Amino acid sequence: MKDPYVVLGLDKNSSPELLKARYKELRDLYGEQRFKSGEEGNDGARKLQELEEAWLLIDSDLGRRGTDEFVGDYGKVDALIRDGKYNEAQDVLDSISDRGGEWHYMQAIVFYKRDWLIEARTQLEMALQDDPSNAKYRNSLEKLKMTIQNPDKGAANFAGNGGAYNAGVNGGGEPLDQPSQAEQMSNCLTSCCCAYCLTDCLCTSMRCCF
Repeated sequence: MKDPYVVLGLDKNSSPELLKARYKELRDLYGEQRFKSGEEGNDGARKLQELEEAWLLIDSDLGRRGTDEFVGDYGKVDALIRDGKYNEAQDVLDSISDRGGEWHYMQAIVFYKRDWLIEARTQLEMALQDDPSNAKYRNSLEKLKMTIQNPDKGAANFAGNGGAYNAGVNGGGEPLDQPSQAEQMSNCLTSCCCAYCLTDCLCTSMRCCF
């Protein structure tokens, strides 16, 4: 069998995003060609089978390449975002030339952390265009849209490479299921005011009765 990377017309040092894009391109091309008549259709079917066999090997190889430089860049971006170093994270993103779904996803997180919600939404939409079946991109986009529509109630939850990115509307790190300290103080003051008003009303009523 041919070198699987040669089947794609690329080499082993190509980025995962580039390999995936090339595979999709050839799959669509050969998928249409196989329905043509005569030898052209037979050639398309043969090439499609060869492509699928090659991709199985490449996909397995990518799974073993955990230290791949391209994947490592996103690991750096993820760590920088968690440390609050958004400028440095942006610098790493800017240095990546192959910008597929994961690039747009990470860019969306950086924008969100800077309170640029509309720009973050655009990046998530681009990520989903690149990989429509990606549940992570889709769920993040839906939650961000809810946050934009209800800024006082929602909070986006981006499932990052190492865990969940939980952030309030202003980019804070409060857990999604717990009120912030400011909200706790506000609730306390509200409860105290209500108690005072009720007590005053009861006292007034009692004076009226006597």
